[in-house]
Amino acid sequence: MYKEIWNKYKRGFKFLLPFILVQIIFQSFNFNLQFTNYDFIGEGGSLLENFSIFNEAISNNIVKISFELFVGTLFFSILMVTIKTLLNKGTVNYGESFKEGISLYPRYLLINVVLFLISSVLIFLGFWSIFIPFMVILMIYFNIILTPCKAYLVYYNTSAGDALKKGMAMGKKYSGEIILLGLGVGIVFIVIGGIMSAFNINPETNLIIYSVTSFINVNIQIYFAMFVMNICKREEKVQKEILGY
Repeated sequence: MYKEIWNKYKRGFKFLLPFILVQIIFQSFNFNLQFTNYDFIGEGGSLLENFSIFNEAISNNIVKISFELFVGTLFFSILMVTIKTLLNKGTVNYGESFKEGISLYPRYLLINVVLFLISSVLIFLGFWSIFIPFMVILMIYFNIILTPCKAYLVYYNTSAGDALKKGMAMGKKYSGEIILLGLGVGIVFIVIGGIMSAFNINPETNLIIYSVTSFINVNIQIYFAMFVMNICKREEKVQKEILGY
């Protein structure tokens, strides 16, 4: 399955390249959220104190959060429509992809808001050391079962509620494949990080290295998105076989 998606990714690369370049540009402008400046994990303290710190982190990142939610949602909804077209061997038309992405935008945004709220609650639990093991387990669990939800929304053009419900069911069913790919991606990043560390390379001060690592990172993200979309396509075939048509 992984090799099959890789072959499809290579065939569709020229259509995905504009999205890859735009994503790299976004990253170069440092649109990543700066929650690392706040030491959430195991801080303890009262509920009021912790909420105040958490609220400060959200407030200081409100522009980036808004960008991720509103602009990022539009970008990825169009990207996912393009990926669906490639998997179904259709003709990629960016104008049509944009129109379909716009029609999906409110529902895609709603799912992103739900995922953001879930992540926020889990991060907030990390203030108390006693909850850290539960937070880690729940983070891993939700990251796995929620992975197909947005792809399900795009592939089946359904409601946000239906996409969350059935996407989670698919996440449980294909959890093994998702975990295996996640481990593979993790190993790739560890190897890249190890090589840079061994040669004392800092991508933040080396434009060429930064460009290469960003290119690899974005390609992995989009490959992962295509992999998840293919799960939806695969499930469609399974359901048709069950129903006998």
